[in-house]
Amino acid sequence: MRLRLWHLQPSVACRTSFQSNVLLYLYINLRFSVAYMLLPSPLSPVPLITRHLSLLESFKMPTELPPTAAPSVRQQIASGFDGRGSADAHQSAYRPDIDGLRAVAVIAVIAFHLSDHWMTGGYLGVDIFFVISGYLITNVIWREAIAGNFSIARFYERRIRRIAPALSVVLLACAIVSLGLLLPFDLLGFAKSAFASLAFVANIYFWRDTDYFDRNAQVKPLLHLWSLGVEEQFYIFFPLLIILCIRFRRSALLPVVAGLSVLSLLLNAVLIHIGGEAQAFYLLPSRVWELGAGALLVILPQSRIASALWRNLLSLFAATILLTGLFFPQFCTLRQHIPETLWAVVGAALLIHIGAGGGSWLTRLLSTPVLVWNGLISYSLYLWHWPILVFLRYYYVQEPPALLLAAGVVLMFVLATLSWRYVERPFRSRKMPVRRVLLTVGAGGLLAATAATIMVAAHGFPSRLDPQAARINEAIDTSYRCRFTELIPFGGSHGCVLNLPSHRPSDAEFVLYGNSHAQMFAPIVSNVLRQYRLNGLLVPVNSCLPTPDFNESTRCMGIAQKNYDAILTLPRVHTIMLAMTWYPDVPMFTPDGPVPQSQQPTAFLEALDRLIARLREHGKQVIVVGPIAEPGWDLATGLGRSLAFHRPVTQPLFMMQSDFLAANNLYISHLSGRSDITFIRPDLPECEGGRCDYIRDGYSLFSDDNHLGSKTLSLFQPAFRAGMEQAFFARQL
Repeated sequence: MRLRLWHLQPSVACRTSFQSNVLLYLYINLRFSVAYMLLPSPLSPVPLITRHLSLLESFKMPTELPPTAAPSVRQQIASGFDGRGSADAHQSAYRPDIDGLRAVAVIAVIAFHLSDHWMTGGYLGVDIFFVISGYLITNVIWREAIAGNFSIARFYERRIRRIAPALSVVLLACAIVSLGLLLPFDLLGFAKSAFASLAFVANIYFWRDTDYFDRNAQVKPLLHLWSLGVEEQFYIFFPLLIILCIRFRRSALLPVVAGLSVLSLLLNAVLIHIGGEAQAFYLLPSRVWELGAGALLVILPQSRIASALWRNLLSLFAATILLTGLFFPQFCTLRQHIPETLWAVVGAALLIHIGAGGGSWLTRLLSTPVLVWNGLISYSLYLWHWPILVFLRYYYVQEPPALLLAAGVVLMFVLATLSWRYVERPFRSRKMPVRRVLLTVGAGGLLAATAATIMVAAHGFPSRLDPQAARINEAIDTSYRCRFTELIPFGGSHGCVLNLPSHRPSDAEFVLYGNSHAQMFAPIVSNVLRQYRLNGLLVPVNSCLPTPDFNESTRCMGIAQKNYDAILTLPRVHTIMLAMTWYPDVPMFTPDGPVPQSQQPTAFLEALDRLIARLREHGKQVIVVGPIAEPGWDLATGLGRSLAFHRPVTQPLFMMQSDFLAANNLYISHLSGRSDITFIRPDLPECEGGRCDYIRDGYSLFSDDNHLGSKTLSLFQPAFRAGMEQAFFARQL
């Protein structure tokens, strides 16, 4: 059997010329080489192959009928009324239940984005999409490869037709709206994310830029395109894996795909356990297992469940675990070692398998016309829904009225339908020559890249809006985060270099230990260390405290203990700075169980005293960074937009110093009175004239609701320098 990797097969509907092959190659090179070159750091070191082979299948594979089947009315609707000439026609019979499952997935995602209180696990709809995509695309590749007529060029041509046209339209529309609506910093972020989306590395960009579940994510119009990046990266190597296995050893394909899927699932669980939730969420290696689950449904020996009773019971089980994941994801983790996505993936895979082997009552339910229709437009619906919600919320600053959100939902369905009818269908049809497809979507991509380039070159066009709003806006997302190149494995999570050229923790003499509030002070700590020529190590664990016996979860306690043990093994460390949040607003735990809310401040202080005592017993100088007055609302984005759009400012811009001291007197009085530690009070430079400001000299001190922005960190530099010098001097006595 000979696999024709680069030959485009002629067909009755369209004979692809040599020139079309050349255009296909040039299109891939031009679109992604331009996006790659323009992509801002730290995304530049993307593997070279992503510049050439990144146009892949999105959420929906074609679902046409085999040539010999007589189409029913429903099937004619599902195939776009004229599916026989589709660019994606293949040998697989149409599965309306899969379109129904797509509808469930996209509706779950939209419900979650409308309100995370309605369907708290609705984001798992993307995981359902991954399973469907893995199943359908593997089905196409497998059948064509077995038949000996699989073509890489034809495969990517189909992906271009499927993904690029609708994506280009959405990118251009978002660019126009963003230019008129977004504040300068947010417009710069949009431009960078547009570059990443064009290169299909949006998942990598947002991994470094945004927590998907953070409130600031609601001002990122292209955040949802991270999932396209994952899929397209997967389909760079996966077709090659299949054809190589079939060419050299077909029997190796099943263990290879199964092995990669298991390793990916294990990696996902490990990353979550050590505090790498962002990596587990955004990056391909920890997502391969979901696409692999769909692929295994094709590769595994086909078996049909003969008993209708068993198919119905198994469908009930699949629906139960799927719906549990969507509505109650907190019940889907087993001692925080099993990813909550597992149940959605297993449920979706079971439903697909049952539908292929005779079906069930649920297969028939998923095949109803309403669900099938929503499944057909699901790709366009997914593309449009998030930007519409982002722009509505951005302009209204607060949550828009329910009536306006309802209008937004109607708009997203209208645009999705129009996009499917007038963009997706024409470009997928073989009636449109591939040369025209490539030229059109290439022009769209070039326009989007040009618009993004102009936005970056103009620094977000700050002159468009009120200067004060632009200054406030500059603080958004500027709280320091360790660069990827500075991360090193350490303890129960990871460390980050602080003036540590060797990148070896054993060379560290100073440790900054805590959570994201330790990380936000890292730049000014690093400045002092550089001045004294000391090597430092940052050990942050987001959403956890450094205390091993009092923390937000048993997982956090375990990580804190491992980090503490690892710090004590560092031979040169003489000073440890503890910096953390002081306002626990979540349930707290000790090894004996949960701590009542009223007892949490005292229990926290006692746990901190025990940690300090243990460090002092090992001869360490200890510095403790005290609390600051926090706004408790997303000041940088909320205030900036309120000023720009003339909305009333209803949230506080400062806290009375007396209120701050009353709330924190327990901590401040106790730690200030200890002579064996150095206590730094960052509240002192923040508070002047009897009030603790959230804004100073027209600039926001905070990048969000509780983290200091990098632009105003210099305000706290003298307090940190004085405290660190005091600790260094005490060590020499």
